[in-house]
Amino acid sequence: MVGIVGFTKFSHAARLNSPLTAMIKSITTDIHQKACFYSNKFIEVACVSLRRCNLCSEFHSEDNTIGAIVYGNVFRNVTNPAEHIIQIYTRYGKKALSELNGSFSGVIFENTATPKVVLITDRFGSRPLYYAFKDGEIIFSSHARGILSYPFPKKLNERTLVKFLLYGKIGILGDDTWFEGIKLLPPGSILTFFSDGKYMIEKYWDLEYVSKLSKKDAIESLCKAFKEAVNERISNANGNLAVMLSGGLDSRAILAALSTKNRRRITAVTFGVKDCDDISIARKVTAKLGLTHIVIEYDPDELSKYAEKVVYLSEGQDTVNVSFLPYVAEQMNKRGLSCYLQGFMFDLLLGGSFLSKDFFKFKDSSFITALEKKCRLFELQEIKLLLNRRLWHFIPSIRKEFIELAKESKGDSTANKADYFFIHTRVRRYTLMGSIINREFCEELLPTIDNEVIEVIRKIPPELRFNYRLYREFLIRLNPDCAKISYQKTLVPPIFPHILWRLGYLLLLLNRIVKGKLVKHTYFNFDEILRTSNNWRKLIEETLLYNESLAYKLNYLNKDFVEKLVKAHYSGKNYGEKLAFLITFELFLRVFF
Repeated sequence: MVGIVGFTKFSHAARLNSPLTAMIKSITTDIHQKACFYSNKFIEVACVSLRRCNLCSEFHSEDNTIGAIVYGNVFRNVTNPAEHIIQIYTRYGKKALSELNGSFSGVIFENTATPKVVLITDRFGSRPLYYAFKDGEIIFSSHARGILSYPFPKKLNERTLVKFLLYGKIGILGDDTWFEGIKLLPPGSILTFFSDGKYMIEKYWDLEYVSKLSKKDAIESLCKAFKEAVNERISNANGNLAVMLSGGLDSRAILAALSTKNRRRITAVTFGVKDCDDISIARKVTAKLGLTHIVIEYDPDELSKYAEKVVYLSEGQDTVNVSFLPYVAEQMNKRGLSCYLQGFMFDLLLGGSFLSKDFFKFKDSSFITALEKKCRLFELQEIKLLLNRRLWHFIPSIRKEFIELAKESKGDSTANKADYFFIHTRVRRYTLMGSIINREFCEELLPTIDNEVIEVIRKIPPELRFNYRLYREFLIRLNPDCAKISYQKTLVPPIFPHILWRLGYLLLLLNRIVKGKLVKHTYFNFDEILRTSNNWRKLIEETLLYNESLAYKLNYLNKDFVEKLVKAHYSGKNYGEKLAFLITFELFLRVFF
């Protein structure tokens, strides 16, 4: 893995055997990774990076009164992110951190009369940073297992289990982790830890929607900002660069934004089952743009052996139905690719995924009810049958936490509040885990969270973002030829009139009815593969149907209900998503406990 590990030692003398080596080892899993170190009398910190794409930077003043280690990128003519962050922080204060444009996390250490340590995340928390407290010190890491290796007491957070199964569609609710005492630092925030053991968390930036741009102004501004964001990231990167190209619009928009010069530097990478629509669509896009194209095909039956790797690399926060990710990332690494660009959360930002018509008409309590319904994995009546009775007492307070979080969502309309909510929940706690897995093998650049791009998007009225209305015209403006090629979900080109675009969703609905026989997507039909694949059925036998599984032995889940769920799935009900979460939990217990 890659990222930061470290701890303070304000109240303890230097240990004979520093735990830093063990912490580094816990997140280093490949010979192609390296680490840089920094230590003084009150802190030890290290940053692990890929050798091909080093995203670690460090800086300390000549008198050693202040320093920083940063993992990630900061753009706008910044050569050393750590030095730049120190300059911003010391000259202009915490609020000025909102001007930092990039994807990063870091630690600032001040060795003054009142020494302190400051942890920082970027605006969207795209490079996670976890923290915990022990014996008056703070321990921090880009991965929870780095903290466990400090060592830190390992105890399952049972409240997280209930969150995971009740609201699994948005990942783990809030800032909790699977481990008691280990928390995730919120996005756009700094945590300041003082030598007396006190600390405070402050937000330096938050997403604020203000609907005021016309369609014309929005498209022009977004095209300009997005082109600059994409090309700046490529111009500042070293090594062999790729774009993860699917049959969707996000990755296609990145390619459409490339300058002629940068187009020559890019290799497009597409993955999926043989003959799937994503691959055929991607081939048309790369042929039109004259790009080098790598296709990585996989056999879904063979991907069950990557299930445990998904659980380990994501620390149980991603689920086994994305077992293609580590396989694809390994293949990219073997082909010498050092860094890739992807359309991280662009579909959500521009209204294509979670912005439904329901969120335009509901208000107040009705809005929260609709939001909760969309986020539930298991219904309330199911969750009580699934969980051991001793865990039921968590349910009311977790539902209350969900409601409070929904109420805190910001925006000038319920539609904008819905997007705010999903950006701060599903994107950060679930979608991002795919990136965490990929970064084990190949680093990542995220033009979609560029400050100027976000500045435009937050001003676009939700009515324009809804159902790809503005997105399609944005793509046409970037590159009309790219817009003439079909969209993977509906097989309708974005350049088609809106009424024909909407008709494409009838195909999508029909495809669901016939269980994926019309359209073969990249992400294999997990429902069907669980029924037909010998390897996946074997995994179910060894986890969910095994009497000695830890989930049953430790009295977390009721085996009778799980068996009924499996039986119903084998009989034709589509419970693949729910089974993926249950398999993930059992594998998590085996890997970490």
